[in-house]
Amino acid sequence: MDDRAIKNQIVGKMLRKRVIGGKKQQIDTVVNYSLPTHEQGRGKELVEEMLTDAETPIEGYGGRHRSNIRLTSAEDAIQYLKDHDGDVPFPFG
Repeated sequence: MDDRAIKNQIVGKMLRKRVIGGKKQQIDTVVNYSLPTHEQGRGKELVEEMLTDAETPIEGYGGRHRSNIRLTSAEDAIQYLKDHDGDVPFPFG
C-alpha cells in the first residue's frame, strides 16, 4: 500500500466505527484494526504526520502521553476521502 491508501484506510475505518466527538481511541488501536500487520508501523508514522496537518480530519484528544485520536467530524472525513480518491464507507457515501 502507498501512503495515500494507508491514510484513506485509517480515515475510512475511523469513520465507519464513528470515532467522532466524545469517542476517542488510541493510535495503536486504530492502526491495528485498520491495517494489516506489515503496514502498521508505517500507519503509526502517518497518523503522527496527520495530527500536525490541519488539512486532515484526524485530531489528538486528551493528554499527548495517551495518544488518543478522533475525527474532527464525519463531514470532514467524508470530504477528505472524496478529495483523496478514498472509498466512503456505507452508510456515509
